Amino acid sequence: MRRILIVYQSKPAIVSGLEKGLKSQGIEVQTFLADDYQLWIDRYVFRVINKLAHNLRILKKGSFLFTKNKLSHWNYLNTKLVEFCNHNKPDGVFFIHGIHYSDETMSQITCPKVGWLVDPVLNPERLQLFTSKMDWYFSYSQQAIKIVNQFNFSKASYLPHSVDHRQFYIMPKQPKTVDLCFVGKHSVHREKYILAALELTKRVHIYGSRWLAPALSKPALLRSIKGTECFGEKLNTLYNSSKIVLSIIAKPQGSNNLQSGINMRPYEILASGSLLYSDKYEELNPGLVDKKNIVLFDTLDQFKVTLAELLKNDSLVESISLSGNQFIQGRFSYDEMAEKIIAKFNEIQGVRNNP
Repeated sequence: MRRILIVYQSKPAIVSGLEKGLKSQGIEVQTFLADDYQLWIDRYVFRVINKLAHNLRILKKGSFLFTKNKLSHWNYLNTKLVEFCNHNKPDGVFFIHGIHYSDETMSQITCPKVGWLVDPVLNPERLQLFTSKMDWYFSYSQQAIKIVNQFNFSKASYLPHSVDHRQFYIMPKQPKTVDLCFVGKHSVHREKYILAALELTKRVHIYGSRWLAPALSKPALLRSIKGTECFGEKLNTLYNSSKIVLSIIAKPQGSNNLQSGINMRPYEILASGSLLYSDKYEELNPGLVDKKNIVLFDTLDQFKVTLAELLKNDSLVESISLSGNQFIQGRFSYDEMAEKIIAKFNEIQGVRNNP
């Protein structure tokens, strides 16, 4: 396996870290990013008309106009991906989901194809679309693997997110001016926890989309919103400026308070040296222990009580933060992830060569 094509989008910033990891293993990396292939007619005409049709209830939710137009984003993406593969001839294609591509497109890409689920998708129909035509499918969610196994797709395994240790690190001279920060898009569930934190401290910073409208009637929440995006060095600086960083799922998946699918944020937070305050996940590494190198919560009441205790005890926050950073060193790196991906591609190619 000499040349691997990564198919995804520019944000969230997964591709850059994975690209570095693959290159460190001697792989030539190509990228196909969906947002680089959106035409102006789709962005400013098709999308606007569809939005108006939905707002006026002319179209049902989930239905769209222009779905058969060759210039619509999805159709154009499929066309350009096939052209890209025919021109660049990768030895393997790594699809990060996200966006899926048509069976017709996948059939035209004849080299080994491996997918990786990084979104909270547990809908069987969508997962069938994602896994169709794949030689192997990785998932950051154990629950998703169980679901794909139920429709007799057995070529699936767990692959967690990683952290770029070159980008997320401790900045020793950075003062802790923020008590708690959160980075992520708005949800009703997340808002409840942010509002609870604001009852205890006003030094809360929020970055993410869709927060402004629900915050207009809540002055404290509105003051906490600092922007819609935070990436790269700016994100590492934010984490280093924060005593506590909140990680919480957008929408609870069940009633047992145990979620499935840890995104890249917790690993980035640990690498930056701040205290990770998180809800509970099925995939949580057993080396992460509550009150030792991470702080976990189940309910809103527990969240408030524990946060109040942490805000009064800087030495405890510093101790847990340091232990969390020590835990993540040498773990969950993109170099390690790249090794697993390359091994899987080589295994698939070996089977093809010796059927």
